[in-house]
Amino acid sequence: MTVLLRNLEIKTRFDALAPELQKDLDARARRRVFAEGRGPDTVEEAYALQRALRSFREARGEHVVGFKIGYTSKAVRRNLVKIMGLKESVHGYLWDTERFNNNAIVDHRRLAIEGELGVTLLATDSRDVAEWEVEFEPIIETHMLGMDGPPEDDLGRRGMELIGTNCFHTGVVHCSETKRCLVGEIPLNEPMRVDIDRARIEEVTLTELEVGGVYGPAATISWLLRKLEEEGNGEERLLCAGTSLICSTPGALHPVARGGKVKVEFSGLEVFCSASD
Repeated sequence: MTVLLRNLEIKTRFDALAPELQKDLDARARRRVFAEGRGPDTVEEAYALQRALRSFREARGEHVVGFKIGYTSKAVRRNLVKIMGLKESVHGYLWDTERFNNNAIVDHRRLAIEGELGVTLLATDSRDVAEWEVEFEPIIETHMLGMDGPPEDDLGRRGMELIGTNCFHTGVVHCSETKRCLVGEIPLNEPMRVDIDRARIEEVTLTELEVGGVYGPAATISWLLRKLEEEGNGEERLLCAGTSLICSTPGALHPVARGGKVKVEFSGLEVFCSASD
């Protein structure tokens, strides 16, 4: 079988699965595609499913506004490689329909959050990502909590569910203010703090992000640029002025109960959200 024919078969298969999977994602319901073992078998197939979901969502009028970078911790990847089957970070899409203002009330169903660093690209003329001009802010990333694949997926297939469901991403709560600088000037030693219901859950610094000897957002954005170029779908062209990126932090994913209140603070900026009742 030629590579072209194989790719066409994969695309046809996932184009057919995308509406069903997106329906479950919209409802925060059991993801039948994965629970019934009908999902992708490889990382390449998982990204093909992610792109099929993109095509379906664009057909119903939604627009990609950027990318999420995740699974960036080397320690986590090392410890979970036998479960996840992943050897590097992952990326997913950000959508215009999942952008929320500060103090938003977000869907409580299967809700988990991460305190993350978000940037909006202003100028990307240099090949050196550290020289890109951005506005940065702390954001609250919302996720659909939990895996739906069967127990045998713990033998190296969990990562396919992560990628294939757009990294479980369900939204971004934006800060009311931003700061402007170059990517290489984003402060790495200032703490990012996450509070849930007024209890301090987490405090991390961006120095803990490292890819190939580069630290912080410069490392994760550089990885994304290289990855998109390697994939050969032309999506690196989306890394232009106006694009939003979630740069990742070394923090964890935290469940939030119905009615829970979240605060994330970084570099003197604060962002808040509440889970719906």
